[in-house]
Amino acid sequence: MLVGTNPLPNFVAATLMLRSQGQLYLVHSDKTRTVAERLARYWAEHHRQPQFVCVNESDGADIRRHIEHALKHIGDKHVGLNYTGGTKMMAVHATQVIRDYQKPQRPVTLSYLDARTNRMYIEHGNEPAFMTEPLLYEVQPSIQDIVKLHAFRLQDSIARAVQLSELATVLAGVHQNPDAIKAWRTWCDEVLRKNTRTQKFHEWDKENRLQNLHIELPTDKSLETVARQMSTSFATSDSNFRLLEATKRSGFARIKHLCEWLDGKWLEHYVFDVLSQIRAQRPESRIHDIGMGIRPQSESDSPEYDIDIGVMQGYRLYAISCTTDTNPGMCKLKLFEAYIRARNMAGDEACVGLVCMVDTPENLQRQIVRSWDAEGKVRVFGRRDMPDLINRMAEWFLITGEGRHA
Repeated sequence: MLVGTNPLPNFVAATLMLRSQGQLYLVHSDKTRTVAERLARYWAEHHRQPQFVCVNESDGADIRRHIEHALKHIGDKHVGLNYTGGTKMMAVHATQVIRDYQKPQRPVTLSYLDARTNRMYIEHGNEPAFMTEPLLYEVQPSIQDIVKLHAFRLQDSIARAVQLSELATVLAGVHQNPDAIKAWRTWCDEVLRKNTRTQKFHEWDKENRLQNLHIELPTDKSLETVARQMSTSFATSDSNFRLLEATKRSGFARIKHLCEWLDGKWLEHYVFDVLSQIRAQRPESRIHDIGMGIRPQSESDSPEYDIDIGVMQGYRLYAISCTTDTNPGMCKLKLFEAYIRARNMAGDEACVGLVCMVDTPENLQRQIVRSWDAEGKVRVFGRRDMPDLINRMAEWFLITGEGRHA
């Protein structure tokens, strides 16, 4: 197997093509050595220790020499080459060597996983080449498997539970109203942040200073239902609530986590709740794993991979970003970040969604698709989608899973 810079396509191809008693050989360059090592660790955990074949990716003679050396150790056994990963130079010379190895009684198999169609292109011996049926659902890694393939250490474990779901639902409802959006942002800035942030205004205050604070409930008329639900959720009959008590009742480990939730993370929890309902009630969506808060520890030599919500549909990752922002420019930046992270993490098969508060999400989606040549890979949901978000997102999974474009 030729190893590329992203381990997921290699993982999928190996899972599909490696026989139960087969031996996996990882053909890699110095550049992809760490990717090969991550793949090897995964297979070793499943009692399959791969062999390494290191080549100079820009030297055809070196590529041929090292693969020929590995073939001598294989002997007369059946050999297959998957060239989904690796450089074009590696693919050209590796396929030549493998073809030269073929004998009438010992046919070889060449294969390539097409990211656009999710089909495997296969050549076996002298038989006509063919394409398989779509294989998207034949391999179903979890989000944690994807994380392991990239050797990430997470800042926190991936969240699997919604907090304050009733309040999140009420907030999503009132955010259909532009006046309510402004009123909630004003309350967050002038009441919540003003009392809970340090003088620098970019970080939450220390826990011992926050625990005795009382925060006034919203008073704007457009937020009446929100204030009532906050009173219920935080068990207060007054016009304010104590942060420490509200934190305990909400199930947060720290007060700052409640503050973050109120300041905008409520939307992530609302969307996660929607996705959980889709998985439970809409099996045709074919999603099998959902995780929230995928935030690896920062490493100086690795790209940023933070993802608000991850969804697995077969071996395709959906990276969903959430923001309460109404500014199309800021939403476009948020979507761009999610798109890059998703592609780095899960390759060309990845899809990206943005849940935001813009009035015309279809315009933003059209701009992104045209600019990035990302037809069928990007979906934007706006504030008017909130009441029917379950059906809108389920339709997205169904259309994309069938290989159609929304």
